[in-house]
Amino acid sequence: MPMRQTDPIGFALSPAGVEVRARACTPSARVRVGLLMNPRARRLGRAGEREALAALLPQAHAVVETPDLASVRRALSTLLCVRGANVLAVAGGDGTVHHAVNALIELSREAEHLTGQRPPLPRLLILNGGTLNIVGRTIAIHGPPRSTLQRFLRYFDAIPLSRLPARRLPLLEVRWGDTAAFAPRFGFVFGSEAAFHAIELYGRFGAGYLGLSRFLYEFSFGALVGSDLWRNESWKLGPFQTPLVIDGERFVPYSGAVASTVDLTLIIAAIRTIRRPLLEPGFAARIIVETDAARLVRLLPALMTERQAPGVWDFPRAERMDLFGPFTLDGECFSEPAFGAERLPLSVTRSEERLHAVPGDFSAEQW
Repeated sequence: MPMRQTDPIGFALSPAGVEVRARACTPSARVRVGLLMNPRARRLGRAGEREALAALLPQAHAVVETPDLASVRRALSTLLCVRGANVLAVAGGDGTVHHAVNALIELSREAEHLTGQRPPLPRLLILNGGTLNIVGRTIAIHGPPRSTLQRFLRYFDAIPLSRLPARRLPLLEVRWGDTAAFAPRFGFVFGSEAAFHAIELYGRFGAGYLGLSRFLYEFSFGALVGSDLWRNESWKLGPFQTPLVIDGERFVPYSGAVASTVDLTLIIAAIRTIRRPLLEPGFAARIIVETDAARLVRLLPALMTERQAPGVWDFPRAERMDLFGPFTLDGECFSEPAFGAERLPLSVTRSEERLHAVPGDFSAEQW
């Protein structure tokens, strides 16, 4: 292993740092875990929980906490290049996974630009430490982070990387316009402007599923009977008069859109609104064209399942979606940028980045 570096990011962007990553990801290399922990994740907030999780790892592995987004890039550089990890274990929810994946891709692309060699991506081990864990559940990761990591180490610690099962985890790529001024965002579950505002609104009722349930109740009550919140805030939930185009189909007005490369489940897999079969091309999308509030309320049961319904268009193998407005990706909110006189168009496609995750059932073959 290389000597300790005073600047792990500089080392990660050097030929020597790229070589460490390439060597760590050869088929004969032994599994080495780098644990990235979000100390603010809901399941890691109990006293001693993070310490107990870190204590599971033998000395050869490494642990770094990320108290803020600015620390993620340095943490990845330390784990992958200084410590030579080839399995990135992420202890946090969907937001933590989202920011880790984006920082990982950005770091890898920058290293390629500077050295001419693209470093391989590590395997991803999702530990479901957050409030919402949609991405982890789609690859059969269940239970608290400690039990998942303990089980992983019991099966796979120090085995050759070639024997580690992996499932391809396809990514969405979301871009503002055609300008290079804005880097693309990568993620698994996209929500249009209605989702952007809904997340802000339902956050007032508390985090997680309880807050979501309270928000849906208030939405239904306000749409049918009226309420102060509904009168003041309902404009945020549409309908939207800018066009949405998906694979040549144009919708205007519309109320909302969601796109996903993973199974979209809401309550511990009891409610699934999008199912993604393994190796399905493109991405799944659901467009809500119903604009009447009362009818939207009656549509809620169908919207939260896989059932087809009037006012809803499903695209199980979409290739491209173009629209406008702020958006959400993996539950993280991204505001519309102010860039010139015209609104920037937003595009959603399936990314060519190849990310592989360890499946929770530990029985999948690599593909």
